[in-house]
Amino acid sequence: MFAEDLSPFFNTVELATQAMLDGAPVTGLFDNAYTEAFGMASRAPMFTLPSSQAAAASQTSVLVVDGTTYRVTSVQPDGTGVTTLMLERS
Repeated sequence: MFAEDLSPFFNTVELATQAMLDGAPVTGLFDNAYTEAFGMASRAPMFTLPSSQAAAASQTSVLVVDGTTYRVTSVQPDGTGVTTLMLERS
């Protein structure tokens, strides 16, 4: 198991985003990336955070970032202590 302390990475002021996951405060990296596939453009929002903060996240979870509410569509732990939540705007 990967045991590196990732808190300095997620607490970097320039990168970190404060959010609420199911009513609990979390800190991570928010990406509302523009994507294009098969000639269709869309946004693919995601939130990456320490797995310890995402332990209870599921496809019924709600994440609020900067006043915008997102539904978690997928929880993707990577096995290194980092989890990416794929999001859909509510």
